[in-house]
Amino acid sequence: MDPCRRVVSIVGMGGLGKTTLAKKLYNHCDLKYKFDCKAFVYVSNDYSRRDTLQGIIAATSPDCNMEDLKKLAEETLVLKLHELLKERRYLVVLDDIWETEVWDSMQFAFPSGKLGSKVMLTTRNKEVALYADVMSKPIEPRFLTQDESLELFCKKAFPEMDKMPSDLEKLGRDMMAKCGGLPLAVVVLGGLLSKKRKIAEEWRRVLENINWRLIDQDRVSAILGLSYNDLPFHLKSCFLYLGLFPEDSSISKTKLIHLWVAEGFLPQQGEEVAEGVAENCLNELVDRCMIQVGTLTSLGNLKTVRMHDVLREFSISKGREESFLEIYSGQEIESPKSQRTKCRRLAIHGEHDNLYVFLKPYAPYLRSLLFFNMGDSKLDFVFKDFKLLKVLDGVPFSSRALSAVGNLIPLKYLGVLLETYMDKIDLPRSIGKLKNLQTLEVTTFKNRQCFPDVIWKLKNLRHLVVKGRIAVMDSRLDFLNNLRTLKWVKGGRWIEDGCLASLTNLRRLKIVLDTQEELNSVVSNIERLHCLESLFLTSATLTTAIRLSHLEHLHKLYLTGSLMKLPDPHQFPPNLVKLSLSHSNLEEDSIVKLGRLPNLKMLFLGFDSYTGTKLVFSSSEGFPQLHILHLYLLDDLKELIVEEGAMMKLKNLNIDHCPRLRKIPERFKLLTTHLLKERKWDLY
Repeated sequence: MDPCRRVVSIVGMGGLGKTTLAKKLYNHCDLKYKFDCKAFVYVSNDYSRRDTLQGIIAATSPDCNMEDLKKLAEETLVLKLHELLKERRYLVVLDDIWETEVWDSMQFAFPSGKLGSKVMLTTRNKEVALYADVMSKPIEPRFLTQDESLELFCKKAFPEMDKMPSDLEKLGRDMMAKCGGLPLAVVVLGGLLSKKRKIAEEWRRVLENINWRLIDQDRVSAILGLSYNDLPFHLKSCFLYLGLFPEDSSISKTKLIHLWVAEGFLPQQGEEVAEGVAENCLNELVDRCMIQVGTLTSLGNLKTVRMHDVLREFSISKGREESFLEIYSGQEIESPKSQRTKCRRLAIHGEHDNLYVFLKPYAPYLRSLLFFNMGDSKLDFVFKDFKLLKVLDGVPFSSRALSAVGNLIPLKYLGVLLETYMDKIDLPRSIGKLKNLQTLEVTTFKNRQCFPDVIWKLKNLRHLVVKGRIAVMDSRLDFLNNLRTLKWVKGGRWIEDGCLASLTNLRRLKIVLDTQEELNSVVSNIERLHCLESLFLTSATLTTAIRLSHLEHLHKLYLTGSLMKLPDPHQFPPNLVKLSLSHSNLEEDSIVKLGRLPNLKMLFLGFDSYTGTKLVFSSSEGFPQLHILHLYLLDDLKELIVEEGAMMKLKNLNIDHCPRLRKIPERFKLLTTHLLKERKWDLY
């Protein structure tokens, strides 16, 4: 056993709090500077050695290119990770390992490193823990005492109160006795009671329901069943839908909302507010502790959600029972069981052959068909038989498969994955027939894709999203009056023709401009986009004055390109909260202007955004609301000067790849993140 690298294991049943404990240890402030690098990866029962290795490499080497990693053989990834870690003190957490074979396949990637390097495992299987390091005694979280259960329960059931009302305390203690000290059961029950009236009669009914359910179910299933049955009908559908995603998935809030809207799960309150209703539903599921917060945005808003594996198992079981969903992974693709072919939603996980033979019995009934982690699988069939589909997502591109997509008239959500090695891909013109389409999402990292001149026909399109490489737009867009999101498309004739001015419902816009004419057209038309909330504008030079002061809803602004002159404070959006600048070539007096933005909470100064050697934040202007300052790739910056009284609300200073920066204020030492441990700072 190597003394320089030890394995620490956390062992216990599902719902006991293993992952919560691992995260607390991983994020503990005392460990912040004790390790040169850290990684936290989810392994789960659907273990993929490649994905796990790539996740650790990405976390411990932020500059790596994920597309390059995907081209490497697994054994090469093992060697690469070993090389990355061998001279560093590292902490790697492998969450939810089920079998000893997983450790066998990973352990050689973890070298001696420096003295004190640690690998932490969480597992339900004590055999795995002892197998990984027989000399290390596993940590086994105990069940909560009744007082501890009651304290945790109160935090969930009474989030705005210090303690439980005295008339409910006995009922609360009786409920905690039924939970048996299992944290997950306590948390879910607390989430349920948070939505109930705080009166004894209502709580007594909940307790009676628990007693009834415990007759033929275990504690967790009984409490989950009770919480599920308490959900309104539309929330039950929203909850079950999450079971379609792979175990331990980080699920995008935005994507989930678009899927729910496409399915029609939400109460009828008019199409215009559907996304707002969906977001409220998501927040209620979080409040009820049926799903977990995954990640937050830099400003603290919900970005992704996760599902505890016990809750996911429950959702799949309940979904199958109600013919709501079915899931098939690589080991299970044979002929489907006849009673399951009438399910309304189907998720395919992993690579498969002969998919059409398998899928055909489902075709008359399916409303949603989702593909995950398809790898090199090809779809050599068309979707003409799936006439009721509302959602088709994760589809590996093939000209044949999508040639008849225009026949899927009910389709509201289409997600296409372009993974071929063709230089340029033209999406099929049949897409123009999808009159009900609300969301079109195209993902590619290898190809240049082109939207045909039929997109303008999609009168109900609300979200046009490109991920990966920038897309070419050959279509006019001036008829898309319902469009709310337009992300990562190039400028072109549609910009020069003034189409942008007609997109009056646009909320989020990300475009890349090549010419001065395109920039002039954007500047002259953007003032009509009164609903705009987020703008990402990339151009070689931003020489034309950008007038944004009239855009009262615009609170996020990202500008990439040389700014000949920074706009005056009164020319910025009045409610701007987040500003990101890259390649701006700003000089020192520009920082004074930025300091006068009254509502700015986050400032990101990226590559070549600032050319000076000293960055001075003056007390007279002061950035009164700034919470987060991120400095990235400022090669010439040597000194950060903050005058007394400036940036008094700053909570996070993130300095990344500023090689010459040596001097920062003393009061910011504890705020600074992502720094090399060896960096010697001059503090004042």
